[in-house]
Amino acid sequence: MLRLKLLFIVILFQQSLLGQIIPNDSAVKLVQLEEVCIIGNSENENQAFNFYKNNKLASIEDILSRMQGVNLIKRGAYGLEPTLRNYSTGQSNVTIDGMRMYGACTDKMDPGSIYIEPANLQSINVAHGASGALEGSTIGGQIGMKLKEPTFNCHSKIQGQLSQSYLSVNNGYNSSLTLQQSYKTIAYRISGTFRKADDYRAGSNVLIQHSQYQKGNTSTAVSLKITRSQVVKLDYVGDWGKNIGYPALPMDVGKASAQIFSVNHALDFKNGYFLKNNLKVYYNEIVHQMDDTHRSDAPMHMDMPGWSKTFGAFNELFGKNSFKLRIDYHSVYTRADMTMYPKGEPIMYMQTLPENYLNDIGFAINQSFNFKFKQQLNINGRLDYCSQFASSGIGSKQWKVYYTDITETKTDILKNLNLAYNKRFKETITTQFSVGYGERLPTSNERYGYYLFNRQDQFDYIGNIKLKPEQSYQMEVLFKQQLKKMEYSLNFFYHHIQNYIYSYQLVGFSQMTIGANGLKTYKNIDYATSQGFEANLKAQITGNITYIASGKFVYAQTNTGTPLPLISPFKLQHALRYNYKLFRFQFEHDYATTQNRINADFGDKVTPYYNLFNFRASRNVIIKSTVLQITVACENIFDSTYREHLDIGGIPRFGRNFLVNVSFMF
Repeated sequence: MLRLKLLFIVILFQQSLLGQIIPNDSAVKLVQLEEVCIIGNSENENQAFNFYKNNKLASIEDILSRMQGVNLIKRGAYGLEPTLRNYSTGQSNVTIDGMRMYGACTDKMDPGSIYIEPANLQSINVAHGASGALEGSTIGGQIGMKLKEPTFNCHSKIQGQLSQSYLSVNNGYNSSLTLQQSYKTIAYRISGTFRKADDYRAGSNVLIQHSQYQKGNTSTAVSLKITRSQVVKLDYVGDWGKNIGYPALPMDVGKASAQIFSVNHALDFKNGYFLKNNLKVYYNEIVHQMDDTHRSDAPMHMDMPGWSKTFGAFNELFGKNSFKLRIDYHSVYTRADMTMYPKGEPIMYMQTLPENYLNDIGFAINQSFNFKFKQQLNINGRLDYCSQFASSGIGSKQWKVYYTDITETKTDILKNLNLAYNKRFKETITTQFSVGYGERLPTSNERYGYYLFNRQDQFDYIGNIKLKPEQSYQMEVLFKQQLKKMEYSLNFFYHHIQNYIYSYQLVGFSQMTIGANGLKTYKNIDYATSQGFEANLKAQITGNITYIASGKFVYAQTNTGTPLPLISPFKLQHALRYNYKLFRFQFEHDYATTQNRINADFGDKVTPYYNLFNFRASRNVIIKSTVLQITVACENIFDSTYREHLDIGGIPRFGRNFLVNVSFMF
């Protein structure tokens, strides 16, 4: 910092000299300073992200699984669904650069996180509960993923990275390439990733059939500097997958694609209270086609495509004291079909998710207030007006057998508010007490779904148009201390969710799926509760050794004391990293306790405890102005057979896995 200040003073002094008229016989000697190029590299506030992102073998899902309060629902080797504490998709939001996205698969095979690759990821921000409602109403919170942006450098040299990885457990190949270049008024960044893997093997060399996958991903961003304070950025992300197996489900994915477009205008203010204004317009389209042609046990061939189209825009105004004002709008169209081909009988067609629309206009504000004695109050709130309806057609006519008109427009006003009081002691201790209130809209599946099969409990599901939004009252307490070589935090939370959306069986109604146990729908129960804690620790043991650990636990149940489904037990994840010159060694241990609190009606099963050990090592080789990085790893060293409690169908995870990565940075 001192060097930067001195450099700044020297530059100012030079500018002053150049502005003077110097006589020919002046003894003053002008010295031309060399150009100094400073490239910013902002760090994400999340310790786990900063610690694990440098591992070239880590996927987005690897990083997410180690972040505070995040767990993953697994249905296959690819496309794991992130959850926040006990909140799944619909109760929490996943955004990409502030953009809302809605999956096209009724079985949740396509969470928004699968469209981001490490090659185009800048940061991940996790906000729990009502504190994460600035970009969309929620009771569970938000996972905000930010794409890497082109950087304006002081040179036009092409920069980039080429990586190649191999995984032994599934004969998997991962390749990626990034390129970046900038000129005076234009900069661009291009990335591409390709992944291909066969069926993987669990512990004891057990082959998990239908777990293969193949996908390609590309990202292009172009920034145009209109003036010194205005930048226009154009972004495109394309993702294509095919032959993606889901061993926990009765069908795989034949083809899936996502097209994400956005235009962003950023304006920096020189003076005054306001600092920046950000305007974005975006569109994304997702197509998802299930496939059962590779399943020998399929009783009947079916085609099951799904579509999602979202158009949106938002404007964000930033100011001092964490001020943020956001106005946004998005409109989404979703639909899912099913065509059945029974042998010797006519072809049958229906819409498992009738054509439906959601229009949402929202207003959000955040502001911090500083007081004496190192006190701060942060207030953020959001208000949404939502209209949801199904269009007239085949899908709406199906519902006539239940005497239900799903074309009726449902309007809801959603309210979110979070107050966080912070107090600092002796510059090292921070305490925070927060209270919040959040609401979330029933999903299209919950309101309009028509005979959607749930593999976990083996029931068909139909929606309920009369569902009310869930309402959550929340309280959290945070204690954090930062010492010279160590920092740790403890976070306790309690959520009381009224009108909790819960499933129940319809008596006297038959299922449609062959082999299903019956038919279920949804209703609002009085309430459910969720409580637990997260603990994090980071210690610099010596100058070369770093230790990081995180623990998380959730205890959730209905008003009658029934455990909520898919609640992860206590989990501990910690790692020890040793740096020696250009070498890096990392030991990891993951531990989860037995989960005995299960929801049998939902298909939960007792999950045994497990211990998992990993080892990673890397070496950087400096070649002039380039870097060659070689990384090797062994995951699940002892080839344990284990599964997470959130793994649908009880399918075991990877057995012993050897990995190697070679990255060339230039």
